[in-house]
Parts: sequence; C-alpha cells; structure tokens
Amino acid sequence: MDGTQIFVYSMTRMGQVGAWSRYELPFVVDDWAIAGDSLYLRSGDFIHFVDDTEVGDEVAPGQIEQFEGIIQWPWLEFGQPGVTKMLYGFDIIGEGAVSVSFGIDQSNGGLFTPGYTVPADTVPGMVIPMPLAAPSLSVKLTYEGSEPWQWNALGLYLQDLRGMS
Repeated sequence: MDGTQIFVYSMTRMGQVGAWSRYELPFVVDDWAIAGDSLYLRSGDFIHFVDDTEVGDEVAPGQIEQFEGIIQWPWLEFGQPGVTKMLYGFDIIGEGAVSVSFGIDQSNGGLFTPGYTVPADTVPGMVIPMPLAAPSLSVKLTYEGSEPWQWNALGLYLQDLRGMS
C-alpha cells in the first residue's frame, strides 16, 4: 500500500448525529499530532498539516492534487422491504458542483444511474425530477473537487407502490 487510510467519527452539534468518514492519504503516515485546531502528519522526512483553505492534497512538496469527494448512503428500504417504491424527484442543499446518482439494484451493488450534475442548492426552484422505481435505493453524491464543497441535506420524494387491501 502506498498510503494510509484514516477513519474519523464526527458528531453534529445539534441532534448528536454521528457518521464515519474515510480519508485515503497518498502517503504513509508515520506519526501524527494535534496542536490547537491543526492536525500535523509526519511521513518520512516530511511534515504535512491540514489546511482547510486549500482545495486538494499535497502529494509531494509544493504539488497539490485535486480529488473527488464522494458521499454514498447504504441501501435504504424506505418502508416495507421488497416492495417497489417510486422515486419522483429530489432536492439537495449544499455548496459546490455535485453529480447525483441512484443505486437501483441492491443485488448488483455497482448498478447506479448515470450521474446528473445539478446545482448545489436546488431548494429555491422546483424539485429535480428523477422518476425511477426500485425496492431499495442508494444515493451517491460526487463532488468534482476543483472547488470547496459542502453537503447539508438531501430530500427524496417517493411513494410506496404496495397494493391496498
């Protein structure tokens, strides 16, 4: 392996909702330290620090490489398992250019719709139409990485299609 994977557990201030993030660094981390609000990483003879004003990773001294940011949900049932649900559309709130795709076949984890590039904040307008039917869905957001980005919320508009008795 040419790098290091770091897993970070974060909690929101409101609601105490937690989530794991995985970071893949292009270098091996030998040691790390936190001083104040800054994270420092040592790799061989190099010292790296996290700079939230920089877009990308320093892969070599003075060489910044941009990378995609990917957020993916697990397969969600949205109601009774195995019953087909109809997705009508979605809204997203955040910052930065984003491509949205939907996993539509849980038995084939790689089967996603093509990515649709949408504005970072779609709430001021109409719902983004996305008609598709599946028993469970996974949502994947891909941020290009050439600009700072942030995800705040995603709203899905769907209906359970089970028969009424």
